[in-house]
Amino acid sequence: MARILIVDDSLVMRKVLGKIVTAQGHIIAGEAQSGREAVSEYKKLQPDVVTMDLAMPDCDGQQAISEILALYPEARVIVVSARQEKGTILDALERGARHFIPKPFSKKRVESVIDNVLQQDIDNEKRAALLKSLKEAYGLENKQAEGKTKVSARVLIVDDSAVARKSLRAIITDLGHEVVGEAENGSQAFVEYMKVKPDVVTMDLTMQGLGGAEATSKIIAADPKAKIVVISAMETRLAIIDALERGARHFIIKPIKPDKVALVIDNILHQEFDLATHLQRVRRLKEMDSASSGSTGIIKMTLPPYRISAQDNRLVHIIITDSITETSLQTLSQEIEEYLGDSIRILLDFGTMPYLSEAIVLGFGNIIQKIEERNGLVKAISNNERFAQSIIELKTETFNYLGNIIKVY
Repeated sequence: MARILIVDDSLVMRKVLGKIVTAQGHIIAGEAQSGREAVSEYKKLQPDVVTMDLAMPDCDGQQAISEILALYPEARVIVVSARQEKGTILDALERGARHFIPKPFSKKRVESVIDNVLQQDIDNEKRAALLKSLKEAYGLENKQAEGKTKVSARVLIVDDSAVARKSLRAIITDLGHEVVGEAENGSQAFVEYMKVKPDVVTMDLTMQGLGGAEATSKIIAADPKAKIVVISAMETRLAIIDALERGARHFIIKPIKPDKVALVIDNILHQEFDLATHLQRVRRLKEMDSASSGSTGIIKMTLPPYRISAQDNRLVHIIITDSITETSLQTLSQEIEEYLGDSIRILLDFGTMPYLSEAIVLGFGNIIQKIEERNGLVKAISNNERFAQSIIELKTETFNYLGNIIKVY
């Protein structure tokens, strides 16, 4: 039996983890919702194990791990995070974390990792050798030296979310590239492209006004050599093939991960490219996709997973479609951050959607709780009585926040 400190800025996640560890026979020594609070609680409680989220306000998980291990070298810290890049995992281990659990996690995974950490003996020499071999295997051993000779690109960022642009700017500059401009819709993207002539464009698809697909076509028509990377929450093959057919070089699914951005930008900077050959390959891919799916040639347009419409930053209307997934829900949660503030009103509109999985209901509960913690007001509506009733009746592992507020119109 161990005394465990749970650190996560999400109340829902703390409750889920708490339920798992208590069922395993352990005791919840305490909880914290930020890195700074985690350090303070560790000093006070001296727990046997800490489960540590990484992305938190005030002081993030990485910094908290460093501070705790500096004071208590024997501390057993398990990272529990949705961030799964190789560099992030290695960074946490180098700071002293004993193990890493990716979100979303299973009960069995949490139980086995806690048992492993409680039973393991740490040999610092063996640990250092293991980390060195992992870095070599991941190609990160000489990352700093390689960065000096790496090709640097001038990048134009196009996204209607200020949060997404800020996050992408940080990733791109950390990779050693230069952000030469930003745009929040397709029309601005074209103007900025013609003005700054960047080496690479990162292009969101779902934007108000001129969308990313149309902007891609417009830029390629003006400059067939343009290097455009589409970055979108839309995960369908149709959306990917359409972007490539318009001349985009690559496609990244949100939420954005640094390792993926690094790989894609490096790839398109070094690839030999011929637009005519590229389009021929995409058309063959499209034909194969249509044949394998039994398509009659009629293209069914896929709606984006959500659309955010803000009215003077006081009312935010979010239309949800049945394209929503756990991955795009993470992106929605990040984008909502830019609207949160005192007295903000948010309307979640599910339209005629027929169904939501339990995991997505739990994700929406997490978003609703985040909004209410910032003194915001959330309402949810549906035009499908059966859908609304199914949400109300759904029994999740924690609280059904969505079921408490959804109404039928």
